[in-house]
Amino acid sequence: MKYVEQIKSILLAFLIFLSITLTLLIWNYKPEYELIEETQVEEVLIGDQKQLQDVIKPYRVLYRENDQFTGTVSNNVINEFYRHLTRWQAQDIEMIKSNISDVEMNEILSRNNRATLFFNEEIPLQTFSGVLTFAEKDLLAASFTRLLVDWSNLEQQDQLQLLFLNTEKRLLFRGYVDLGSNRRFLSQIIEPAKSYTPYTEIKRDSLLSLYVVQNPTVATQYTYLDDELSLDSFKNIVFTNPSIVRPGRDGKYSDDMSWMQVDTQNRTLNYVDYLAESIAPIPSTKLIRDSFEYVNEHGGFTSDFRLSSMNIGKHIINYQLFLHGYPVYSDTTMTRIITTWGEDRLFRYRRPYYSIGSEVPNERLVKSLPSGEMVVDYVRNSQDFNFEEVDEVVMGYDLIQNPNAYIFDPSWYVISNNVVKRITPDQLGGAMNGLE
Repeated sequence: MKYVEQIKSILLAFLIFLSITLTLLIWNYKPEYELIEETQVEEVLIGDQKQLQDVIKPYRVLYRENDQFTGTVSNNVINEFYRHLTRWQAQDIEMIKSNISDVEMNEILSRNNRATLFFNEEIPLQTFSGVLTFAEKDLLAASFTRLLVDWSNLEQQDQLQLLFLNTEKRLLFRGYVDLGSNRRFLSQIIEPAKSYTPYTEIKRDSLLSLYVVQNPTVATQYTYLDDELSLDSFKNIVFTNPSIVRPGRDGKYSDDMSWMQVDTQNRTLNYVDYLAESIAPIPSTKLIRDSFEYVNEHGGFTSDFRLSSMNIGKHIINYQLFLHGYPVYSDTTMTRIITTWGEDRLFRYRRPYYSIGSEVPNERLVKSLPSGEMVVDYVRNSQDFNFEEVDEVVMGYDLIQNPNAYIFDPSWYVISNNVVKRITPDQLGGAMNGLE
């Protein structure tokens, strides 16, 4: 037993030495890891990227001069108007009237020497600052559905009056633009308007007026080749990690956290990210910006798509397809891009995955459409409509799918409470057709 304590001491010293040795080995150990290369996210573009002002565009410009209305939906005219707007700086913006009645709003639009830009949705001033420059102090938390440019005092003061009318909230804001020289504005914007299409104001008791083309109109039916967009491109766009996406039944793709449903017959898709859903409030300016940036970063505005409606509470933004200045509708396929924003990212994305290709010129067909007044008379007397609930009566295109091609058939449409109904030629007594 006399050696027990010595043995314990030697064993303890050995353990201490072993512990130190192992610690040093751990500190100096360098595992041979394989170098993992950083994954490069490839940018996917399905079309040309655009500016915000390309989708924040009016659907009509109406001029009032010498107690007469003229108007146009021409892209060239609207783009020219925008080129002038981008050179201006609005100043002294202030609210001048609230609780405006429909009768008062009609009177505002019917004053002489005014041009009115009609928008489908409320446009925040902050959003529109990408088109029209505002002084920082004048950038109010306001929005508008009609922008009126009044040139009544232009000759005397070289100054335009701007009126921002919100027909939904019944508010009127006013500002001014100093032109310096008015010749260019008068010659390029006002003088050409004298030759534009005559319009008629359809007055309704204590309601907003309707503005329609005064005379029968010659319109063209167009045929365009189908330019289908790649589904693989959309898979790479919407999914965070496309490599783990699995195809399922009935055109459904999924990565267990989100899915994309494809309708190959009607060329539409619907993407949903389950985890992104949110009811947290989003300001309209941010909602518009985030929605636009998401679609635009992959060139998703493949044709002339314009902001047409919003549901701020549900975070929904709708962009309507236009062709040659007219809205396009269809009973078979989507003619809108719809985004629903969620928790700091996209929750839902619905859209067509076709693209309008080149036109087939020899298949143009000329059609004669009745006057807007005739259409209004029909709507007023039809049991299918409540005339007091009608928001707009407009010309547009009915999109018809053919094998490898799309036909754009001109027609009249009635819009009530965001519901669009086509007025067929048979309902109006037929239409005259002929080859162009």
